[in-house]
Amino acid sequence: MASLQDQLLKAGLANEKQSKQATKAKKKQTRDVRKGVDVGETAAQRALSEKKAQAIRSKELNAQRDAQHQDRAVVAQVKQIVERCRLDLTGGEVSYNFVDGKVIKKLYVDAMQQAALSRGSLVIVGLDETYYVVPANVAVSIEERSSDTVIIRAESAADAVAPEDDPYADFVIPDDLMW
Repeated sequence: MASLQDQLLKAGLANEKQSKQATKAKKKQTRDVRKGVDVGETAAQRALSEKKAQAIRSKELNAQRDAQHQDRAVVAQVKQIVERCRLDLTGGEVSYNFVDGKVIKKLYVDAMQQAALSRGSLVIVGLDETYYVVPANVAVSIEERSSDTVIIRAESAADAVAPEDDPYADFVIPDDLMW
């Protein structure tokens, strides 16, 4: 008994080219089934789904790239603000100690700068392992742009110990006490 393909060829309803295409398609289908490819999906559908996946990946990469550019722009703005507004510390003879994380650091400033740092009208900004002294209002604008920048402010005496928690509140300090 001849196959359906042979019968169609003998009857003249199909030619050799169509026969080869049908055989090739059947072999491809069995191969796809063995490899686990979804048989119901055509090549055009696969190409369309791959194109959509590629578009999604490129959108994600573009978003990451834009975020990196934005971060670099903020860092550049902060550096520019600090370079423009920093105070000159070259004539400093008085050391000012401050805490950065768990490390105690030291800057040499003059007496007026030390008093201003203690009051909080000047603050210390850390950029790239270097510390700069800037006015407090400049530090506020830096904080608005970048919350990651290290800004060190002096603690006021009122913040240190609350009056109700002060263990020495009952003791009077004499006015003529010299240290």
